[in-house]
Amino acid sequence: MKRWLAALLVCCLPAQATIAEQYAVIMPGTSALTQQFMASLGNALPEDRIIELSVNDAVPEGTDLVITMGRQGLEARLQQPDGLPTLATYVTAESLLATAAADKPMHALLANPKPARQVALAKLLVPGIRRIGILLTEQTQAGLPEWRQAAAQQNTDLVNVTVDPQQNLTRKLVDIITDSDILLGTDDSLIYNADNLKTILLTSYSRSKVLIGPSAPFIDAGSLTTTYSSPDDMARSTAWLIKQGVPGSGSSYPKHFSVLSNAQVARSLGIPLPDDATLAQRLAELEHAQ
Repeated sequence: MKRWLAALLVCCLPAQATIAEQYAVIMPGTSALTQQFMASLGNALPEDRIIELSVNDAVPEGTDLVITMGRQGLEARLQQPDGLPTLATYVTAESLLATAAADKPMHALLANPKPARQVALAKLLVPGIRRIGILLTEQTQAGLPEWRQAAAQQNTDLVNVTVDPQQNLTRKLVDIITDSDILLGTDDSLIYNADNLKTILLTSYSRSKVLIGPSAPFIDAGSLTTTYSSPDDMARSTAWLIKQGVPGSGSSYPKHFSVLSNAQVARSLGIPLPDDATLAQRLAELEHAQ
């Protein structure tokens, strides 16, 4: 009888409250993007405390993880002396190469599109492609194995050319467009910038070849489509990574993403274009099935 009463009392006790974590977010400034990111992060981590910091603020005591936004936020974080783990968001693989290493655990959640998603998106829109072309410079050569693996997963060949944008971009561009079925833009600001974009687009479309990517800002300029992470996608991906356990090093791509397309370009090239939400859902289903 006493055992029964003891068990009953235990069952009636309130459940132990989950210990909330404290996260400090270093932002380069206040904008619509940062505000949406913070709001979405708060919604995704409702039990935890999230503190907004500027690049000049010290990390408060009791912080379990420091989250940075953009390269400016990361550079400010690298100057701080504590050894707290850091999750860098809104940084690209290219910018990480130019960032000084720090003696603290840090993982980067990359802003540039995941190569496997870009290749899968290309296959969804143009199923018959067999050869995918990419342009690289010396600063982005390190990403070549990932592009090769992404192409192999979709049973396509990768045609890659290393260029010097100041000397042979146009000639190399013609060569790779001739040798491939589609051109995938890479996260390389030496190639894909305002000065070169018109040449790349005109050269591609004059030969009826599609340009995928390299990022959302290039869609209005004339790229066909790309995957990208909105502030809500990045915040949800940040929360997901936190719940899984943030690695102490390396980098990864956001789990959540969206698709942005240019319907006018699709019509001019005669490509049937599903709506962006449908494309994103199909890509997510393909990733889940792998």
